[in-house]
Amino acid sequence: MEIENLFYSQAASIVNGFLELAGQEARHASKVMRFKEGDTLYASDGLGNIYKSEVTEISRDKIKGRIKEAVHEEEPPTKKVVAFGAIKKRDRLEFAVEKAVELGAWEICIFHADHSERSKINKDRLQTIALSAFKQSKRSWLPKVVFIDSLDEVLDHYEDHKPIMAYMQAKAEQPHALTDSKNLFLVGPEGGFSERETEIAIGRSAKLITLGKYRLRAETAVIAILSQFLFTK
Repeated sequence: MEIENLFYSQAASIVNGFLELAGQEARHASKVMRFKEGDTLYASDGLGNIYKSEVTEISRDKIKGRIKEAVHEEEPPTKKVVAFGAIKKRDRLEFAVEKAVELGAWEICIFHADHSERSKINKDRLQTIALSAFKQSKRSWLPKVVFIDSLDEVLDHYEDHKPIMAYMQAKAEQPHALTDSKNLFLVGPEGGFSERETEIAIGRSAKLITLGKYRLRAETAVIAILSQFLFTK
């Protein structure tokens, strides 16, 4: 499909050959993008499906379209979950989430590391940021944003994933091609991982990799680690 603009339609709103945009999605399509009845509209349900539809009904907070074509993309054979320590500054945290989606993260996990500065996180806004990046990059699978309290719990939650930790010390290796189907990229907060966290990760058979000789901001490290495996299918 040649897609100009992609919208999001919840799976529950796709019924009997029709899809529906609601709320902000509908307002953006009608007020900003100026969609009219008869126009072609593309939407994804975030579950691997992209639909080509013809707009049949427009109201203030709702747009309905008759589905003319549907394309399904299978789940990627190699999944890349990125988990990073909470970033205190809101703009940097949102930037990290946005770029993680654009760079193909299957799921995004934010946790409180030992060196994290505790701050209030607007969880709904971060999922909205992820949704916006999902549409902009024309993905068919919408990444979830997951919030977990500590690295210990992250490793428990993703126990069937191969942990790969960004680490600055000399014993870290250069990144190599992924060999596991489920991978968990671990990025520390501004102060890096604590010795305790590093030992826990090593005890869970984590691979320690380097992202270069310079110290990176947390949001830059998120981009750097995903970029190392950008072309992994």
